[in-house]
Amino acid sequence: MDDKKIDGDEGEVKTSSSEDMQADAENEKEQEISKLKDEVKAANDSYLRALAEVENIRKRTAREREEYVKFAALPLVKKMLTVIDDLDRAVSMYDPEQNPEVLVKGVEMINTRLKEIVEQEGAEALHAVGKPFDPQYHQPLAIEQNSNYPENTVIEELQKGYMMHGRVIRPSLVKVSN
Repeated sequence: MDDKKIDGDEGEVKTSSSEDMQADAENEKEQEISKLKDEVKAANDSYLRALAEVENIRKRTAREREEYVKFAALPLVKKMLTVIDDLDRAVSMYDPEQNPEVLVKGVEMINTRLKEIVEQEGAEALHAVGKPFDPQYHQPLAIEQNSNYPENTVIEELQKGYMMHGRVIRPSLVKVSN
């Protein structure tokens, strides 16, 4: 179908066909499709960059965590080095011809220092003797008849147990009354 128009002064007749209108519509659609493709490509690129950034963060966090775990004990090790130095000095200064009580006194001092370090790190010794047996804090190694203690009471501590920040890190090895 043809539409006819008369142009101003010259009286010229212009025709515009539905084919031209269709061509314009097709051109607009192609431009819109091209624009949408560009937007999809930009969004995909942005997504891939974000994904790569997340992966980089995950890898960096894993490296940092590994490094932290590797050196988490560093402050404790530094404190223990002073105790090792004390032991080295005690051994090098020991003379069997002299009074052995000097060595005993040195070992006692080192033992005290070790206990201080453990306490500074948040650990504390469990005190088991005379307390009711509790499997959360005690591991029984022996059961013994003992009329001086009520049944299921710890009568001897064979190895000290320790807690750290409210968690048992080593239960006490105990002998329990029957």
